[in-house]
Amino acid sequence: GINPDTVGWIRFDPEPSQIDYPLVQTTDNSTYLNKTFSASDNTVGAIFVNTYNNPDFNDRNTIVYGHRMNDSSMFHDLAKYEEKSFWEANPYFYIYMPDGREITYHIYAAGQVTETSDTYLTDYADKNNNAHPYDAAYQAFLDYTKEASAYDTGVEVTTQDTVVTLSTCTRASDEHRMVVVGVKESEEQID
Repeated sequence: GINPDTVGWIRFDPEPSQIDYPLVQTTDNSTYLNKTFSASDNTVGAIFVNTYNNPDFNDRNTIVYGHRMNDSSMFHDLAKYEEKSFWEANPYFYIYMPDGREITYHIYAAGQVTETSDTYLTDYADKNNNAHPYDAAYQAFLDYTKEASAYDTGVEVTTQDTVVTLSTCTRASDEHRMVVVGVKESEEQID
């Protein structure tokens, strides 16, 4: 049976091939963020879309959270993107929507951030620019993600684009996160 909270599916090709999971969204991010979960608790087997994002991935920044499991499941292998050579071989991830669309994301930044960083901003208010009220703040966010990246990918991202931030815990500490950020490159109907 399909979990009613499922909003899509995420896959990497060719690697990290074990990241191949349904994406769920609940009304409370703490379902994911609760650190004291047991293996029997189904939150461990889920990759979560941020509660405050639209489930159709059309927000400027959609955040997807996954645990870094010790058995290499979930988002464990996002850490491989700390190496530029791994990114060069695997620069894309794919999100499949319930209506049969496949969205291709080109990874433009990858690196470690703290959990309070601007990477997690999803509301780009900028009151001084009335013509495009969110563009300057969104541009600042995009600049920040590039600065936080472990290397320069050279992938172009503009305020016309939408991105998906994949986030997982790191070995470093509870405060640090490994993030992989992809810009939407194309979308096609596949079924």
